[in-house]
Amino acid sequence: MKLLALRWLLDPATSLLALRLRAQERGRISYDAPWRMARVMRHPDEMVYRHHGHLANDSRDEHR
Repeated sequence: MKLLALRWLLDPATSLLALRLRAQERGRISYDAPWRMARVMRHPDEMVYRHHGHLANDSRDEHR
């Protein structure tokens, strides 16, 4: 199943908010960025998970 469809099935309210946010930007950004922003707006306790996906690789991982 595609990620977009899975997101719509699991959290339609966040997906709808993401569409509104993307429309405000007139489609200049991918759907993923406003979806993550909408998810954190609706569930602030998940900020840790959002940051985890956007951190640069740890230098210790490169030496393994």
